[in-house]
Amino acid sequence: MAPFGARAAGLHNSPIAISVPAGKRPPVTLDMATSVAAGGKLTLASDKGIPLGRDWALDEEGNPTTHPEAARILVPSGGPKGSGLAFMFQCLTSLMAGNPLFAPVLQGAPKTHSQNSVVAAVDISLFTDPQDYAASVDTLINCLRELPRADGHSEILYPGEPELRTAEDREANGIPLPPGTVQKLRETASRLAIDTPDGL
Repeated sequence: MAPFGARAAGLHNSPIAISVPAGKRPPVTLDMATSVAAGGKLTLASDKGIPLGRDWALDEEGNPTTHPEAARILVPSGGPKGSGLAFMFQCLTSLMAGNPLFAPVLQGAPKTHSQNSVVAAVDISLFTDPQDYAASVDTLINCLRELPRADGHSEILYPGEPELRTAEDREANGIPLPPGTVQKLRETASRLAIDTPDGL
């Protein structure tokens, strides 16, 4: 990912995941990239044959592009804010694991990799009653849902709710695959001499 103000990659796209318990709902989970769009969405756009969103990515020359095949560098979400979050999370994860700095690797320095992350667990009971906390999360969600809606929005969703709905739909109806993804699966199956399931 390009740091804010740069035309070249220099940071990892450090993802962030935060989850809290709720009362009558599943845990509320925010799982996000620090870029405008995660790298997987660029691949999906290519497989679907559709353009990227504006300000999602830069080409190898550092120019904005909406062409998936030309995209080489992700753009930080929220400008300096996403760039700052990615920088700090790289300091807390990659550098602590002894991974090499990303920018020198892109310039030809030796590349090694150690999978890394930082996990912090908070004991809610040290601060407040866990059941009261979970009920408060439900109340917060309900309050947000009752706010006046902006034009073009039929409802107000809490973090992770779109993904929960998608998971329920996929379990009930299966996972739709764009033609480009199907072709990659067929090519991989052929190379590995694996039979593909009916309908693929």
